[in-house]
This record gives sequence, structure tokens and C-alpha cells, in this order.
Amino acid sequence: MTMEFCIGQHNAHYEGVYSAEERDWRRVCAVDKADHIAGLLGAAAAKVGNVLEVGCGTGAVLARLSAIGVGRDFTGIDVIDPATNLEIDGAASAPFRWSSYDGATIPFADGSFDLVYASHVLEHVPEPRAFLHELARVARTFVYVEVPCELHARTNRRALQSTLDIGHINFYTPDTFRLVLETAGLHVTGFGTYDHSLPVHAFHSSRVRGLAKSIVRKSLLSVGPAFATRLATYHCGALCRRDEALALPRDR
Repeated sequence: MTMEFCIGQHNAHYEGVYSAEERDWRRVCAVDKADHIAGLLGAAAAKVGNVLEVGCGTGAVLARLSAIGVGRDFTGIDVIDPATNLEIDGAASAPFRWSSYDGATIPFADGSFDLVYASHVLEHVPEPRAFLHELARVARTFVYVEVPCELHARTNRRALQSTLDIGHINFYTPDTFRLVLETAGLHVTGFGTYDHSLPVHAFHSSRVRGLAKSIVRKSLLSVGPAFATRLATYHCGALCRRDEALALPRDR
């Protein structure tokens, strides 16, 4: 027997002005997201000049990348006007630019950015391969994509409904995530499986509970990513380059 779900307005969770707690949550999570990008870039991070984030939200991830020295010029776009919830100080030393877009066509020319990334966005989009193709089109060098891998042995209807309520309509394992990247014409050059940092684990509970959860989850991950991701939701990030031999024509 198949599961039945309650389907509401897609991505309604992200509309409107965020609460102070939601802003704090995004700021805490941004540290992990930016650090994952920097970790996979490694020494190549020093070569990154301009950066585009697709699905920039409050701009907290771009701010973190600037703070740790990844990129020198930053652009953020989102389907919801970033000005609604922007966190960046107008006096910030690095140049930041913001705009909304239609969610389909990224409003920049081919090869415009050294690094293009979308962190925890792919699970929200109706046409994931078309979305990935657009990321690759405007990238000069690197594309980074990160998703929660929510399909595992403990996934049930309640968990899927909960994540559906916050706009997730695509669900991945590490293997299916890599498959969608490669069939969209991206060549994966680096792949990471990540647990949350302690501040993220502790945010909605307490430091003690967060620490206990972190120890258990990191212990599973130490056995091996393939084992851990069969038992719980971890985050997978992929650093990619466009594979010209596989890239789909833009009008498909």
C-alpha cells in the first residue's frame, strides 16, 4: 500500500518575513554550509573571484564565505526578493549584489561566475535537472550542490510529510544525488558526507542533548558514509565541473 500525503502550497514556509529565531537558525547553519564548500575547494578556493548563490535566502552563507576568504565579489538570487530577509550589513567591505529571479532562467550570461552554488535548494525545485543545467551554464569553473539525503532505512511517512511541509519534493540517497548530477551533465570532482556541527544540533534543544546526538551521529559516520546514510539523514555536498560532452542543450 502506498503512502498518502497532504500537499499544500509549495515552499509557502519561506514566504514572508522570518522571525528572529529563524534568522538565527539560518546564520548558524550557514557556517556549516560555507565550510563544506571551502573544504571541497581546498587550495582552489584562493582562485575563486566572483561567486553566485542561487537560493540565497538571508545571504548568510555568502557572508560566511566572504568571512573565510572564499571569493571577492558576491551575488545572491532567490525566487523571493532577498531584501525581505537580508542579513548583510550594507557597510560590508566585500561587494554584495542581490536580486530576485523567476526560478527557471538564471539572469546572467554563460560562464559568468567562478563558483556557482545551491545549498539545500535542489530538493525544492520541480525540475532538478533543468535547474542544475542552469547552474552549470552560468559557471565558469565550479558548481557546488548540497542536499539532505533523507531516504534511508528509518524514513517513514511522517518524516516525509514533515519535510514536504517545508517544501522538499525531491528526496535523495547519496547515490541518487550523484546520479542526478551526472545525468544533468555535471562531472563530480569532490564529494562529501556531513553531519551537523554541534551548534546546529543544540539549536532546537540543549547543548547536552545536542552533544549526545552529535556523538552518536558522528560515530556512525566514522564507520563509513555508506553505513551512516543508510540509517539517518546526513548532508551530501558535491563539487562539480560542467562536462561538455554530457551537458544537455539549453532548450530541453
